[in-house]
Amino acid sequence: MKSIPFFKASTPFGPFQNLHEYVINNAEQITLNNWYKLFIIPLIPLYIQAFLLRYEKTRNIRISIGLIGIILMSNAGCHYRFTQPWLNAINNGIGIGIMHLIARYLEFSFIQGPIIDRYFESKGRHPLISALDIAVNARWIGLGSINLDNKAKVNSGNNKLQINGHKSSPLKDDTNFIDGGIKLNNNKSIPEKIERKKENWLPWPKIKRTKFQSVKRHLFIAIKNYIIFDTCLHLIRFYGSNTIGSNYPISNAFYKFSHENQFIIFPILKSIIGEILVPWWIIELITEISVAIGVWLGISCGYHLLGCLLVGSGIWETDSWEIDIFDNPLKSDSLLDFWGRRWHQFFRHHFILYSTLVLRLFHLKPNSGNILFMSFILSGAMHSIGQFTMNPHPPLLPIFLMFPLSGIGCIMEVIFKRMTGRKVRGSWGRPWTWIVMLSIGRLGTVAWLDSGVGGSYLTPPFAGKWITDNLLDGILIGKK
Repeated sequence: MKSIPFFKASTPFGPFQNLHEYVINNAEQITLNNWYKLFIIPLIPLYIQAFLLRYEKTRNIRISIGLIGIILMSNAGCHYRFTQPWLNAINNGIGIGIMHLIARYLEFSFIQGPIIDRYFESKGRHPLISALDIAVNARWIGLGSINLDNKAKVNSGNNKLQINGHKSSPLKDDTNFIDGGIKLNNNKSIPEKIERKKENWLPWPKIKRTKFQSVKRHLFIAIKNYIIFDTCLHLIRFYGSNTIGSNYPISNAFYKFSHENQFIIFPILKSIIGEILVPWWIIELITEISVAIGVWLGISCGYHLLGCLLVGSGIWETDSWEIDIFDNPLKSDSLLDFWGRRWHQFFRHHFILYSTLVLRLFHLKPNSGNILFMSFILSGAMHSIGQFTMNPHPPLLPIFLMFPLSGIGCIMEVIFKRMTGRKVRGSWGRPWTWIVMLSIGRLGTVAWLDSGVGGSYLTPPFAGKWITDNLLDGILIGKK
């Protein structure tokens, strides 16, 4: 019998190596004629599950539908990918998305229910729209706790995990990494007016906007983020075409880009101020920050564009898309603040849910500290193994390590709070956060850019090229 491969150089995906090789060797290119087979058909059972979650005693049928959905999703994920080298980075998002949706199918299959967004349904939301919203509400906003066979209730917004109806003792750090949240009332009737519990880890809007104001805001943010994101991508391809901007792997591309190129600040003023060369370490620092900002603005751009369309259509309520997916990560003054609030919380609900299940499986106490670190382990696994549809792909280990190392940093902040009684925050917390995040983030930056991800096109390549040609190259920055 063939042994299960381990994670090593010859089999980087370990037990998932055969899956990776099968996808690369057999997947078709995604085209306008087959895209729906990956992005539409495998999601239909999820919507049916979300609708059935409105009713009690539907678990058995939801399990059957979930099995169908997992089969459809797995089959589509193994047979469709972007084969063009310049679109390879999108495959990473597809792989992570497939893992997230399979986890969603499992969740919708086994939770007891019912799950109803009582706040918006009390305002007149149609049940069919409500079911669709629950299916896409990855952050589980306003949906309350998950009942795990009466053994524990997992609340994605609360660090007090309920065991047999009693709250377990949380860590005494009170760091608000896992906080806020509500519990569902299983009464079938929905009151005419219901107050919305505002989880304090979410960036709730401070003003109430009209539909027009909301659509205008979403559109403005989407366009602004697209312009900055596309400019970052174009600059990488423009100045690093033979290193970090390539769409194929180049050994030590990041090092070569910073050490073998010389960049000049304000070349337009060269005759007045002379040549001001940028040190190699500043080049690396700016590149790393640009990659992180690109991830932030790229995801945010998609979120606000979708919000603009859905709110503008009138199908979704204005305030249903007012909670931004990011809360300006640049303002983070601690690692807990960065990961627990300001970075996108898209996978937060699932990490808490599945961390709890893993801890229970190994008979470990599901307190906030264990859930915290296990969430980072699962995040690292998802982001690294989620590259199984990529060819070439970045090395898995650096991608994985970014997240457990971040978890260790968060635990250090918890320990500091318990020892001193003070939280890491404020003016002295920001340098700590930046130093740690830049040190850890370098692992991912080097892994991605050395593997050819920097040459991928993730946006329509228009704004970045115009800005580079007309405002940046030869004016603000130049290559010697």
